[in-house]
Amino acid sequence: MRFGAIIYLLILGMTSNEVGDIAVPINSVFIVFICSGLIGELSFLFKTDLSYFLAFIFHLIGTLALFSIMMFSNNWLINWQTLFIFILAYAMIWLVIRLTQERDIRRINRQIKKRNKQKVKFK
Repeated sequence: MRFGAIIYLLILGMTSNEVGDIAVPINSVFIVFICSGLIGELSFLFKTDLSYFLAFIFHLIGTLALFSIMMFSNNWLINWQTLFIFILAYAMIWLVIRLTQERDIRRINRQIKKRNKQKVKFK
């Protein structure tokens, strides 16, 4: 998903000043690109000694701050509708991440149990 967004932004920024009937200034593309990258870097919070809850809260606040910087830098309107879209997108992304992590953890645990059973058979 990230790779596709990067390619899209690069193509948009390098090849066109318009998307359909909408003019897209090159600086807007790069502001989105930079803010998106910084939002991705905020995931370091989950590798610290903070509790998951605090890391989540700081990540949400940091993401909202970068989103706001992106919106203001591009002179895009922040209103209840854009905040709702932000919250909805944030929640959906976190849901997908959590479900993917839980699936991976279950798969790894099954592999560990299988390996442990095989070790017991050979003893």
